[in-house]
Amino acid sequence: MIKKIFGHFFSILFLPLLLPLFGALFVIYSDPYGFPDQGANILMLIRVGLLTFLFPAITIFLLVRLKFVQNVTVYDRQERTIPYIACGFFYIWAFYVFYKEGFNSHITFILLGATIAVFIDFLINILVVKVSMHTTGAGGLVAFMLVLFPYAQINVLPVLLASIVIAGCVGAARLALKAHSEREVYLGYLTGFFSFMVASNFIHL
Repeated sequence: MIKKIFGHFFSILFLPLLLPLFGALFVIYSDPYGFPDQGANILMLIRVGLLTFLFPAITIFLLVRLKFVQNVTVYDRQERTIPYIACGFFYIWAFYVFYKEGFNSHITFILLGATIAVFIDFLINILVVKVSMHTTGAGGLVAFMLVLFPYAQINVLPVLLASIVIAGCVGAARLALKAHSEREVYLGYLTGFFSFMVASNFIHL
């Protein structure tokens, strides 16, 4: 019972679709002098949230209602294809919008990393095995913290250390719920971490 409560708590609190929004919050927090306008910050967070969380979440909900997938957790490997494509579309859209606007490069980097992660997971899911999207997000969380750590204007070491602990808890949560095998959990970590490291080579930070 305790394992299930633990598993559901971390699985819900750290949904993969929330990763870009967490990243945007971290960028604002780590550079308060670069983001002095609270109104503009809120507007930016709303835009990130709409494109990377709300729109994909609504799409998945509609897929459930139309019976393309059984439930919002999308446990079945074959059912993940359409949600991956839908989420990939919204993530490309988000990256393109922020990139074309010449917005903050750190935010753009996070959106690119998340986009790469979605498509790598999609390919692995089709060709090899189901990947834990939760640990993909957790691996990406640690990766972008490490990449952006040198650019922080305040001490964010506690946040970085917390992200590592959170990543471990997310993996343990998925195993506790028996939603994934250890292989799928570790593959998710690697995919998420790798995706953001690749993204860091394409965006001038």
